Amino acid sequence: MENDIKKYYFSESLAKEVGVEEAIMFSNIYFWVTLNKRKKSERHFYQGKYWMFNTVLEFKEQYSFWTVATIRRILTNLQKKSYIETGRFNKHGYDKTKWYTITEKAFVVVENDKDFVETVNSLSEEQPTNTR
Repeated sequence: MENDIKKYYFSESLAKEVGVEEAIMFSNIYFWVTLNKRKKSERHFYQGKYWMFNTVLEFKEQYSFWTVATIRRILTNLQKKSYIETGRFNKHGYDKTKWYTITEKAFVVVENDKDFVETVNSLSEEQPTNTR
């Protein structure tokens, strides 16, 4: 049972700006974007920025306590508040998987939250095997 416990990290300063749910989702996107940047992943580099990708259903697998509608709302809120950008860089036109990156505005907010940045950096050093 202990292995079933997941920990979620988020920036307190970002949570004050956009809400806790949005801060939790943002931390996932931030983690993958910064990991892809650190690895200099050409697969994730478009328009001069590093990106990560996920479908809403994949996010639902990661956050089983949220509904699909909640996930869409959270992502929309982050985009409306200019903390993330979305794009489509899939090889096939029928692939509707969205790609996400962090805006400069968001980087400024979280880079001032040293505890958050240090936590994310230490987690990404564990080198996850899959890439998003």
